[in-house]
Amino acid sequence: MRFRKPDFIPTRSDLKEMPHDSSRMTICSRSARTRAKIIGAAFLWLTIPFLNCFGQAQYKSGFIFPPRSHGHVHASCIVQCPNGELLAVWYESGPKLSSYEYEKNADKSDDVRIGGARWRHGASGWSKPFVMSDTFGVSDNNPAMIIDHQQRLWLIHVTLLDVPEWTWGSSLLWYKISSNYERPGPPQWEKVGILVPHIRGLDKVIQQYAPAPMAARLIERLKKQLSRRLGWMSRAHPLVLQDGTVLVPLGNENFGITAMALTHDGGKTWVMSHPIPGIGISQPSVVRLKNGTLLAFFRDGSPDHRIKRSESVDGGITWSPVKATQLPNPDSGLEAVMLRDGHLALAYNDRATSRDSLAISISTDEGKTWKWTRHLEDKPGGRFDYPSLIQAKDGSLDVTYSYNVQTIKYAHFNEAWVQQGDGPRAKLSR
Repeated sequence: MRFRKPDFIPTRSDLKEMPHDSSRMTICSRSARTRAKIIGAAFLWLTIPFLNCFGQAQYKSGFIFPPRSHGHVHASCIVQCPNGELLAVWYESGPKLSSYEYEKNADKSDDVRIGGARWRHGASGWSKPFVMSDTFGVSDNNPAMIIDHQQRLWLIHVTLLDVPEWTWGSSLLWYKISSNYERPGPPQWEKVGILVPHIRGLDKVIQQYAPAPMAARLIERLKKQLSRRLGWMSRAHPLVLQDGTVLVPLGNENFGITAMALTHDGGKTWVMSHPIPGIGISQPSVVRLKNGTLLAFFRDGSPDHRIKRSESVDGGITWSPVKATQLPNPDSGLEAVMLRDGHLALAYNDRATSRDSLAISISTDEGKTWKWTRHLEDKPGGRFDYPSLIQAKDGSLDVTYSYNVQTIKYAHFNEAWVQQGDGPRAKLSR
């Protein structure tokens, strides 16, 4: 199925001939032919977005920037701005500072910062990357973004305070808010804050779900307040609830426990959920089901190598015990998105012990089963991970992900492409 520009597009003069009558809507045109053209053109333009999503399969992809041009690159996130342009972020290696020491583990080095790029209207590819956020002299990691109901952009990321001894466990959460971000280059941040979670009930989760040797070690770690306050990591998109509450999914690197941070007032105050009942899980991705229930999927580090899930019926404050799904997980990040047609999409590594295969699966029953799966990548020995997935305004899907930790790859496709199964793919030039 192909779509083309209609032969007739209503002009201003045509539209002037379409007045509204108080008793009924009438079209006063030059002729019946003109009326037919106006109605036909309007119908076509209204239905193109729908047909584009569910008709012909579409797929394009390309790199945001050349591989190896930004050092160690990982953990991207993508959003669509109100004006329709795309904004992507990730963490990358920055310029070396002569007075600082740098780690062999490049993702924890003092030069790591948050980079970004845009795909603007009329552009053939992504803009030249720019610095989105950089805490001088320390490593910034794991950025996540969302646009709230006031059309403000939120950026959440962490800064590592104790490298190399503590690394991820020393992460400190930042959140930044901008109303001026639809312009070239980085946003203008109007609010910058530190988020220090105070999660109660960590001891109960540890005692109930951790194996005995691990539980003793973790209970001892709880005595150190910094272990409780630090180590909380962002990863997947936050979720904006119907009342405007911003829910930030978090995983803690010191205990293998997850929780949610919620703010009802734009980051002035925060409410912390109870910890999710489970151990060895991290980096939750949260969606809202049709009945209002929140469903979270988790990266899992347990021996069964399965994606875990949990539900909340009170807006994210309390959660059901985690259960294993049938989907594999090699202890790697994932992202779930509830689509506007009621389907649930999930981007994830679909092998139990490696990240060389990256898939998109779609469920028609809110994640109980997965009807369609198609691969974004499937190359033995490669590394393709940490996908960030959104549904665009026209119903299509956009995803970014780490490509061999050398660059960020971007793919644009629709549900029809996923439903078609694995097949040939087109390349999108940068």
